[in-house]
Amino acid sequence: MTCKQIFLLLLGVLLAIALASLSLGNQSFSPLRLGQILFGEGDEIQRMILLSFRLPRILMAVMVGAALAVSGVLMQCVLRNDLAEPGIMGVSSGGNLGVSLAIIFGGSELISPWTLPVMSIVCAMTTVLLVCILAYDRYALSPIRLLLTGVAVSTAIGAFTLVLSLNVDRQAYARAVAWMAGSLNKADWNYVAALGGWLGITLPVVWSLHHIMNLLRLREETGLGLGLAVGRWRIFLLLFGVTIGAAAMSVVGSIAFVGLVAPHIGRRLVGPNHLPLLPAAALVGAALLLLADTLGRTLFLPVEMPAGVIVSALGGAYFLYLLMTTRG
Repeated sequence: MTCKQIFLLLLGVLLAIALASLSLGNQSFSPLRLGQILFGEGDEIQRMILLSFRLPRILMAVMVGAALAVSGVLMQCVLRNDLAEPGIMGVSSGGNLGVSLAIIFGGSELISPWTLPVMSIVCAMTTVLLVCILAYDRYALSPIRLLLTGVAVSTAIGAFTLVLSLNVDRQAYARAVAWMAGSLNKADWNYVAALGGWLGITLPVVWSLHHIMNLLRLREETGLGLGLAVGRWRIFLLLFGVTIGAAAMSVVGSIAFVGLVAPHIGRRLVGPNHLPLLPAAALVGAALLLLADTLGRTLFLPVEMPAGVIVSALGGAYFLYLLMTTRG
């Protein structure tokens, strides 16, 4: 299949999942009834279900999934390791710490679609800066040292966040734990606007740098020989990956595996060239998270399973499949 055919297939899969997500739930609608409601023929409650709850949730899942996938591509490029993802550099743990601090100590004035992303990004970037400082060795940033240091710092901050959450009242603890589980049940049009504006700026910039990312995937000596400022570009793309991943997680909580699985599937579909890989991974990530949220919302009615739990199950199953089907 050509890249164009693959993109059309991925887009079709995403639209099919979106239609299913819009139709299914506590109150389900047939495709015909769905069209009638969207064009104003339904009652007020039905329109509210679709336009105020399901549609913003679908858009949020698509944007967050795409953002985490692109962040994962950036991390894997910078670290030259296909097992890297936003959480490996402390993005998840740092962002969770920032959001948990806002929920536990900030009060209602800090819990808004505009302040939570700022808290998440600030803490995530501080965590990544700490990782870079600890990994810095003899005027260079080694990808291996970055990877190992990121794992150590993420583990420590995750433990600190958990201890912090245990020493607060039950209501704040429940909020923090629900956030860390990763769920889209708080999605609304304000969050959609906030994240959409941020991604509308950052994602086109990242895609325009696909040629730089292709060079960074080569050996460092090759990049330097071609005149590329490898160290500067590595830091620049790392910061972009941090801000994109942290902004996405700040509105839905910690969701693992999307930033790891989506780039893998994207490479299997379109190859390692970042020109088609970035949009392919974004579509895969969007479809994966939307599918997980739809399954978590509909399979266990009336109980809702967080999307982060479903994604972890799907991601684990995918890597078990790779392990069993890949030789050597």
